[in-house]
Amino acid sequence: MTNEPDPESVTGLAEDHVVIIGSSSTTIRLAEELERAGERVIVIVHGSATSAVVADLELLGAEVLSSLQVRPAELRRAGIERAKAAVIVGEDDVFAIRVALAIEELNPAVRLVIELTNPELGSRLGPLFGEHVVLSSAELAAPAFVGAALASTSVSTFEIGGRRVIAGPRSRVGGTELVVLGDTAQSGRDAVLPASGDLVLGTELVGDPDIQARRSGMIGALAYVFDRRVRVVLLGLLVLILLSTIYFHLAGSDWLTALYRALAATIDTGLNVDDLGVGFRFGAVLIQVFGLVLSSGVTAVIVDAMISARLPVLTGGIRGKPRHHVVICGLGRIGTSVAARLRDRGVAVVAIEHNDSAPGVLWARRAKVPVIIAAATDRAVHAAAGIGRAAAVLALTDDDAANLEIGLVARETNPEVRVVLRMYDDELADRVEHRLGLKPTRSVSMLAAPAFASAALGRRREIIYPVGRRVLLFTEVTVQPGSAAPGQRLRSLGAHGECTVLAFAPAGADWSWQPINPVLRVGDRIAVVASRSGLASVLLTTKQLNGATTPTESR
Repeated sequence: MTNEPDPESVTGLAEDHVVIIGSSSTTIRLAEELERAGERVIVIVHGSATSAVVADLELLGAEVLSSLQVRPAELRRAGIERAKAAVIVGEDDVFAIRVALAIEELNPAVRLVIELTNPELGSRLGPLFGEHVVLSSAELAAPAFVGAALASTSVSTFEIGGRRVIAGPRSRVGGTELVVLGDTAQSGRDAVLPASGDLVLGTELVGDPDIQARRSGMIGALAYVFDRRVRVVLLGLLVLILLSTIYFHLAGSDWLTALYRALAATIDTGLNVDDLGVGFRFGAVLIQVFGLVLSSGVTAVIVDAMISARLPVLTGGIRGKPRHHVVICGLGRIGTSVAARLRDRGVAVVAIEHNDSAPGVLWARRAKVPVIIAAATDRAVHAAAGIGRAAAVLALTDDDAANLEIGLVARETNPEVRVVLRMYDDELADRVEHRLGLKPTRSVSMLAAPAFASAALGRRREIIYPVGRRVLLFTEVTVQPGSAAPGQRLRSLGAHGECTVLAFAPAGADWSWQPINPVLRVGDRIAVVASRSGLASVLLTTKQLNGATTPTESR
């Protein structure tokens, strides 16, 4: 159990700092992001958080308060009255709202950043708070998973430096190539802002996928009930009727009477054959026995299918054999958000979720997305979801080990399928990508943390573009009075693999995308693309910790 630090040793004379309330993986990534930006960070870790979370935070240099609850007393110990920003992260909306209201009472001037799983709820709570931003990790991370599912890095369209640009794979980006963003053949730091690569920034978008699939509905349910076993038995029954018709015709009946007797013999034991000879009567008895056996077989198989599968599963399963679709394993916050985005883009989606009461299952049924209620690690379930014909499989549960197992089973089922894993552990993700060949992997917390940090520091969130497990940030900064930037050359802000200057606008002038390396002056604006550490360095140089001008992402 983690010992609670003394209040004075934690906050001291803390002022103009950032307070984070949370115990999730996003909490750790956010603290790292703010520490890189030179901010003092105090984290209130609440609930049953493991000591590993506290240890990771302390390793980053954050000051940690461990508490079972978050009440006004804990907030005061963290110096909330003197803090410039407070960030509440986690999946409990009620907890987030309660803590936000308590913070608002203690410090109405603080900048609030609240994570809510239901952003629409946040928009309705606006009048309760002063300066605040509502974000969702799922919504921030979903575009990266969508891009990975479509067999390419996400293509983003946005405006920066006074012009609209496209970021994505070279095959999907046309027009003027402005800068190389990444190389998917590399990993780690070598993958971002290389001298050459397959991810670029351009001016035109090329192509889009066209994938279709259908959910089962009642037709699919009937197809499930009348499966191969029933079809085989029915075929045997039809063959018996045909042979019986020929038999009774040979016994002296006309064809119509023979057909009637064949039908009656196979489904009714009260057939009158007194007009037939003794030998033909014995044959009629054998026909009745075989008919009884086959009819009973049909009934047994149908009843077995109806009992073993509930109606919601039957009507929500897959109809036919979809091809080139995307299979999503796990309908939590991330899985549901990714499925919704794929569906909006016209991409066929099949979902697998072991908990039929999960909110994502209800959404899937309302949206008519096929969903299979079963464990996503089961080979039979993978076959039912059509992974053998799928374009991609996304393992999006909250458990790294479960996601890894799903990926391995999917690759065994279909060696050609594209597997996208959600993984928090960087070291494990690197080994999985290089040694097992399961890639790409994505981290929700790594994708979401930059946006939370930007909101906490008073900047509109940057455009986040994933390159493997790394992210690049597009933003615009302004040279502030008293900063270290005035007098330096523009290109001094750039660093290989860390930051690239895209465009430059002298104070009061228009943007130029081909600057000649001018001397920086107060009020100059600079559009950059940078890694997280590269952007932190630029912000420290320009003193751009508040009031940044950032691009507006197109919807």
